[in-house]
Amino acid sequence: MAVLDFHLHVGTKHHWNPWVISFFQENNPEYIKRFVDEITPVELLSYLDGQAIDHAVVLAEYAPLATGVVTNEFAGKFCSQTDRLIPFGSICLYQGTDLAQQAEQCVSRLGCRGLKLLPSYAHFHPYDSKLLPVYEVARDLKIPVMFHTGTSIFRGSRIRYANPLLLDDVADEFPDLSIIICHGGRPFWYQEAQWMLRRHKNTYIDVSGIPLKRLPSIFPHLNRFQDRFLFGSDWPGVRSIEGQVRLIRNLPVGEKIIEAILWENGYRLLGLNS
Repeated sequence: MAVLDFHLHVGTKHHWNPWVISFFQENNPEYIKRFVDEITPVELLSYLDGQAIDHAVVLAEYAPLATGVVTNEFAGKFCSQTDRLIPFGSICLYQGTDLAQQAEQCVSRLGCRGLKLLPSYAHFHPYDSKLLPVYEVARDLKIPVMFHTGTSIFRGSRIRYANPLLLDDVADEFPDLSIIICHGGRPFWYQEAQWMLRRHKNTYIDVSGIPLKRLPSIFPHLNRFQDRFLFGSDWPGVRSIEGQVRLIRNLPVGEKIIEAILWENGYRLLGLNS
C-alpha cells in the first residue's frame, strides 16, 4: 500500500529557532544526528525509503517569532528534482511583499502544489481581510491551503488564533477552496474540527499530532467522513514516521478507511497517480 505523508518539515539549525532544535533533540535525536547541520533531498529520500513512505508534502514556514523560517524558495528547490517530494509554500507577512503575488509566484515559479499557513505562529486571524486575495489565488489555481490549528508548546505561539472555528468564515466564503485543518484542533477543539467537516464539504483533517490509537474515539464520525482525513507525521517532531503509519494500520476501522487516510485522500486532493 502506498503512503503519502502530508505533513513533513525540512530544515536545519539554520532555519529553526533554538527552542525548536531543543524540542527535536528531546523527541527525535536521530534527526539531530543525521540532518540538523545539513539535509539534502537524496538523504531525505533515503530516510523516507526506510520509513516506507512513497510521497511527502514538504512545508515552507514563515514564523520567525515562534518556530523559524523555511522559505518558499528553499522548499521549492529542495523538491525540484523528484516527484516524490511535493512542496507547499507559505505566506510571509512581515516583508511588505504583496501576499497574493507571493501565493501566485510560489506556484508558478517554484512549483508549489499548495500553501501552509500558521495563524498561531505568525499571529494572525485566518479571516483577516489582507489574506482573502491569497485564498482567491489558491481557489483559482485549485491548490489546497493547510492551516495549523490546536496547541503548541513553542515559545512565541498565540494559541487564540488556532481554533478550527476561525476557519468557518474562510470555508463559507470560499466553498471551492480545499482547506486542511492540521492537527484537528488538538486537543481542545477536536469537536470543533469534526463539526467543520459536517458543515463544509471543502474541509479536511490532517491527523498529525493526534494520538492515533484514539483516532476513532476522538472523531466518532470517522467512518462518515473517511474521505476527508489525511495522514501526516509532522516529522521531525516524531521519532519514526513508520511508527505513525503502523498505528494507522492497526486501527479497528477496516482496510478501506486505512487506505483512504494513508494515501487515497491525499493522492486525490493533489491529483497524483497512485
